[in-house]
Amino acid sequence: MKLDHDRHRTAVGLIAPLAALSFWAAVGQPARAAPLATPFQVATISDLNVLSLEELSNIEVTSVSKAPERLGEAPAAIYVITREDIRRSGATSLPEALRLAPNLEVARQNAASYAITARGFNSPQSGNKLLVLIDGRSVYTPMASTVFWETLDVALADIERIEVVSGPGGTLWGANAVNGVINVITRSAADTQGAAAEVGGGDRDRNATLRFGGKLGDKADFRISALAFNRGPSLDRKRGDQTSDGARGVQGGFRVDGDAGAGSFTLQGDAYRNTVDLLDYRLTGQNLLGRWTRPLSARTSFTVQAYYDHVARRYQVADDLLRTFDVQAQMNTELGKRHRLVWGGEFRAWRSAFYSKVGIGFPKAQADLTLANGFVQDEIDLTGDLKLTLGLKLENNSYSGLDYLPNARLAWQAGPDTLLWTAVSRSVRTPSRIDRELSFPPFLLASPDFASEKLTAYEAGYRAQLLPQVSLSVSTFYNVYDDLRTTELTPSKTAFMLQNGLRGHTYGLEAWAKYSPLPSWRLSAGVDTLTKRLVVKPGHTDLSNLQAGGQDPSYQASLRSEMNLSPAIEFDVAVRRVGLVSPSNVPAYTEADMRLGWRVKDGLELSLDGRNLLHDSHLEVINKDTAPATPIPRSVYLSLRWGF
Repeated sequence: MKLDHDRHRTAVGLIAPLAALSFWAAVGQPARAAPLATPFQVATISDLNVLSLEELSNIEVTSVSKAPERLGEAPAAIYVITREDIRRSGATSLPEALRLAPNLEVARQNAASYAITARGFNSPQSGNKLLVLIDGRSVYTPMASTVFWETLDVALADIERIEVVSGPGGTLWGANAVNGVINVITRSAADTQGAAAEVGGGDRDRNATLRFGGKLGDKADFRISALAFNRGPSLDRKRGDQTSDGARGVQGGFRVDGDAGAGSFTLQGDAYRNTVDLLDYRLTGQNLLGRWTRPLSARTSFTVQAYYDHVARRYQVADDLLRTFDVQAQMNTELGKRHRLVWGGEFRAWRSAFYSKVGIGFPKAQADLTLANGFVQDEIDLTGDLKLTLGLKLENNSYSGLDYLPNARLAWQAGPDTLLWTAVSRSVRTPSRIDRELSFPPFLLASPDFASEKLTAYEAGYRAQLLPQVSLSVSTFYNVYDDLRTTELTPSKTAFMLQNGLRGHTYGLEAWAKYSPLPSWRLSAGVDTLTKRLVVKPGHTDLSNLQAGGQDPSYQASLRSEMNLSPAIEFDVAVRRVGLVSPSNVPAYTEADMRLGWRVKDGLELSLDGRNLLHDSHLEVINKDTAPATPIPRSVYLSLRWGF
């Protein structure tokens, strides 16, 4: 049975078989999966806004090999969003900043929620194949194998860079790094000294950020920060209206970086409280992370990291509480002249508590879950210009047991500024509590045999600095999936349960380029395509109408112009085209954003931003389990930045 975009949902598909997915949507609109952590921090570039395209290719990234390497030499489809990119985009939230990455699908569901993925399977129901890290902390929930974007608030001015890798990263990052990795790296406390403030508002949104950094003796630096936001509803509705989707929240945090004897350390934490009008959704959370790095020699370093994360999500229909403790260690070393070795291990423990106020829920409210893994990866210098990378991670989790995640990459440095690479990898999406335990007797039964979803990926890519003013990256992929989620009748035909009855493949192309026709003008363009073929395996059915396949456009394209009209005036325009989203039939759309910035004086900037300027409103994604569909409106925003 092939994927049919024109098939109508049957009556039976509207009731019990979708109870699991409807409940998932009701308790917080998810948007993309995650688990695991970053390696030791690398030296940062202080003034990304003055770097040429050649210098940008020399930025050190860590997401591909868990060790510092030049962007131009990283054998993967990786795009780096710099601090300057974020500033000039006019973005006011992390999901909006991620629109800068041409290898991501970013679809706004309403004022608070997003669906974000790489290489397909994007929707509120299927968003569970993308790993997201913030300074080494995995923002992942085992309840639904996803990321709740409405709960993530990061002071954008404090971000150093965002590394976006499309393609599997299971060998280094573990299960759930299936279709990609987003690695958000914030600035060191040493780079954020003094006072800074930003305030802004418009017809939809209002934001404020305060920050202060200083010294702790001669060997440590600190910063403290606070932010607040109020995102107005997508439609003109008042607070308290049951269909309003407005959101607001506050967050405070700190970070300390310093020297500790022979090594260096980082200690940071956040506390926050958010409210979303839709379903009267209230969120509180706290997290604390510590990391210590010690160089053992000129060629060897050791890092240990631990974090604690507590999140309480409360709705009208349920309370979802999650405590996470994670500890991991990593060794980076060079063996002889030909081997660069990275190896380590991790242990994570969750205490998940879910208290349903309606009939659907879990047989046991509380669950203690664990994850443990060990990995090793060797980058072998075969000829100087030809490098082979071999890696393997073994990971054990409470639900599906042991998974093996191998990876092989071959990279050829064809010239000083030209890289050709190819890779084959295996990754998995491990079961969540919803997959295994969710039940609504007598209609929906728990699925104790639900197994990991599996991916085998084949990739090839080309990256080059064609001219000092022109850079280009092109990658292709062919992904083979098995054991994807389906909703099926039990053998007795009296109830429904989740099964692994879907398989298929996807393939596509991702390309982006940058061109600087003048020192004061830079153009950036990107395009990606996706073809998807999914079938229900023999002996299985799927009454959810293949919702696990997601809602994806067959293509996306973007063009961005950044121009300095004078030393004090900046004018930026971004246009994006998104094709018809199937199978939900969200219409194709073209939209444009515009920003005018004025540097009043050093350290003081005033900017005016307009978003979605071509239409009054447009749809980007539909949550099939809630109503009504929410169009995203045009908006304007005025901001003032001081001290950043």
